[in-house]
Amino acid sequence: MFDPEFPLTGETIVFTGSNQPEEAVELVEKFGGKTLYYPLIETSVRQSQLPDFERYDWLIFTSGNSAEAFCQLHLATHAKIAAVGEKTAEVLEQHGYQVSFMPSVYSADVFVKEFPAVAGEANCLFIKGSLARNTIASMPMKVDEWIIYETTFKIENAEKLKALDGVTVIFASPSAVSAYREAGGDWSGIRVAAIGHVTENAIRQEGGTVDFIPEKYTYTEIINEIVKGSF
Repeated sequence: MFDPEFPLTGETIVFTGSNQPEEAVELVEKFGGKTLYYPLIETSVRQSQLPDFERYDWLIFTSGNSAEAFCQLHLATHAKIAAVGEKTAEVLEQHGYQVSFMPSVYSADVFVKEFPAVAGEANCLFIKGSLARNTIASMPMKVDEWIIYETTFKIENAEKLKALDGVTVIFASPSAVSAYREAGGDWSGIRVAAIGHVTENAIRQEGGTVDFIPEKYTYTEIINEIVKGSF
């Protein structure tokens, strides 16, 4: 019998990002569900020469991974900071950096539409992972790119994931989708959740159907969307 206090009873939610979102895991458990964690990508900080940060007016971060890697360097900078997403901003602010701009929707596609009006002709440095798309660099301003970490696929976890049935799988990046497909994963027997319309588009381009996507691109909001679908 369905229990509205525990709407995820009997449901299993699979997280696939490079870091397990503890708050979202706790929320699933609060609603009576179970969780699995099969990260489909892993990151490692690249050992490379540091850019001359004094040249830049803005530093741009589009992921928590790039923010965490940057914070490990303990650098002082006069540049303003732009971040895509609450978690990305949270990482930076926890390490003493002030975030001066975030887009109205946590997506690089929206960022490139809104940021030029704020930054003008500023010199910008996009701090990114090796598989990041080139959306940010498409802006009509000076944008240099610095790869701060490498992204690799965890195919062994993708193999485990493709063997599951009757679960809801959360994809948070196109890279995770690529890893799943490279391992031969298809979309049968699972419900699919996407964080962000870029990830949603990657799933659709690979022949999948997205069952859940939140208006606000966070893990907690995707869990709330899954809960709504249970009623």
